[in-house]
Amino acid sequence: MIGVVILNYNSSKLTENLCKSLENIEKINKIIIVDNMSTDNSRDRLKKILNRKIDFVFANENKGYACGNNLGIKYILKNFKEIKSIAILNPDIEISNINIFDLLQKELDKDKELGIISPFMKMNGQEKRQLNYWKSPQKFDNLFLILGLTNRLYKNLLYKEEVIPGSFLYFNIETIKTIDYFDEGTFLYQEENILYQKLKKIGKKMKIIETIDYNHNHDHKPKTFESENYHNKILFDSTIYYEKKYNQKYSKFNIRVLNILFRIRKVEIFMKHSIKKLKK
Repeated sequence: MIGVVILNYNSSKLTENLCKSLENIEKINKIIIVDNMSTDNSRDRLKKILNRKIDFVFANENKGYACGNNLGIKYILKNFKEIKSIAILNPDIEISNINIFDLLQKELDKDKELGIISPFMKMNGQEKRQLNYWKSPQKFDNLFLILGLTNRLYKNLLYKEEVIPGSFLYFNIETIKTIDYFDEGTFLYQEENILYQKLKKIGKKMKIIETIDYNHNHDHKPKTFESENYHNKILFDSTIYYEKKYNQKYSKFNIRVLNILFRIRKVEIFMKHSIKKLKK
């Protein structure tokens, strides 16, 4: 049987729609909604859809993506011993194939090297292969990925089928227990890269199952200067954490340079938004 964890933060309508699409899939035993201290009316709204198949877990503090999903996983482990596999789903995805979980489980069962898998992700209905895989950052990679000017070019140059996106992750419970769950040292960003490194240590890998797909309705609303600067700071903190723990051989040099690049990135963001204002 399968358990599903959906991490909700101010996205109750999306979470509700996703739950409705999953409820009639027989293989799913439990859907766990983890509310990550939403600041809107999410909790009151989502309480109304609770039933025998849907449980609600409240986070006492918003500690980010990794911690929130760990709450859901550990809730399943404690309360539903019959569940052997778990899917981590973003609220803003759509699943049209009701057999998707059967197909994913068959892939896991036939290839013991697989640790975490996912269907092919369509972004807002479009097929963009480069969004489904990327290279795990090692050596000096993060130095090129931190700046907007070099990020896109460098990712295209070093495209590699290693790390998969975190909007839909599927794995057996024993695998996530063996790697000691998600690393809660980051609030947001780098989680997939960290999962790849943890799986690599136990001889397992990530993989996209390209014969099945789902749609990720990613919101592309223009960011304000304040919100982009805020997310830039979170990305910087997560990248520093990743360097210290998962790229130790190069971390001392990289961290010094990353501190400089972070300041350059702040200027880059400021200039971008200043030019936008001038164009208005």
